[in-house]
Amino acid sequence: MRNRVSRAPSASTGYMTNEILDDNILENLVKHLSQNRPAAIRLVEFLAKNPESPSVHVNRECAIGNISQEATAANKKLFRQGYMVGCMRPPSPLKNRFKQDTAQHLWSIYKLPKEAANDSVY
Repeated sequence: MRNRVSRAPSASTGYMTNEILDDNILENLVKHLSQNRPAAIRLVEFLAKNPESPSVHVNRECAIGNISQEATAANKKLFRQGYMVGCMRPPSPLKNRFKQDTAQHLWSIYKLPKEAANDSVY
């Protein structure tokens, strides 16, 4: 199942765009990640090719129980490279196999904007 999420930068995404990374960019980002955090590397590699992945797919494919913990570890290195791992709520809640709403989010790698949305204010 795939939710329709706009890839256009907007206020709800902080004017960031989610990216499908080519192999050169991915290799460069992975090089900056700690080799002591293989789960964070698996997360970045998976999301680089599978943006807008529901939490359950990330859990299963990357063997990660706490996605946000690994995303935070990866982001400490990715921010300096102009990227971040993040998630957003889908436009409509994802359903489980019992047709009940879930609290799953859609995970992606986002390219950070060149300047903050409020730079002109401060």
